[in-house]
Amino acid sequence: MKIVIFEDEMHNAERLMQLLRQYDPRIEVVAVIESVAEGIKWLEQGITADLMMMDIQLSDGNCFEMFSQVKVNTPIIFTTAYDGFALQAFKVNSIDYLMKPIETGELNRALQKYEHFRPSAATAISIEKLAEEFMKRNSTRFIGKINNQLVYVKAQDIAYLHFSKGMTVATTVTNQRFPLDYSLDQIEKMLDRNVFFRINRQFIIHIDAIRKITTYYNSRLILQLAPYVDTDVIISRERVAEFKSWLEGKS
Repeated sequence: MKIVIFEDEMHNAERLMQLLRQYDPRIEVVAVIESVAEGIKWLEQGITADLMMMDIQLSDGNCFEMFSQVKVNTPIIFTTAYDGFALQAFKVNSIDYLMKPIETGELNRALQKYEHFRPSAATAISIEKLAEEFMKRNSTRFIGKINNQLVYVKAQDIAYLHFSKGMTVATTVTNQRFPLDYSLDQIEKMLDRNVFFRINRQFIIHIDAIRKITTYYNSRLILQLAPYVDTDVIISRERVAEFKSWLEGKS
């Protein structure tokens, strides 16, 4: 496996290379890139690599600046001290998002995930499948703002998300409410579809938030959620069959 490392602190790059060699001595690190400018130049040369290990903050800027200038199809494992870039990472072929200091077990699991979806010589790697697996992490967090204070909520703590009056609000299992800087469309892509379901344009719900399901007129369903929500939570007729399949774990 050929890997290119984007890292501006040499001691971090050396530690990462050591961990990679421990995982598989056959891994070849083809380059260590310290800056956005160097990265753009390297990518434009078309040199092939199987995987990128990429820090977000490089010596001359944010690594996402590269993706606005050069098309990148290579899968990426982000290695960073910053936890607020998960949404951007999802948009650029992410397999995983590892927080520094990198733990051996976390790195090994990320590499195993890559190898699980690694293609045969005759097929192309499925970035969509890799991204979907990346977004199923329990540690996914969403950022919002209350007054002038930044707040965040973990996906695993969310009971449901509600879009109303131009704002997305996450309600936790302990009935805390957090306004978020994301649309429901963005959030839906980042959640584990085994436990979260988009029931309509206004709501995404966690399966454990459902307390009661009642048939409603015109072949629809109405839900009672916990914590309590002061509006009707209705599943449209068009989504009922998909909702039932999701409840059965077939979605």
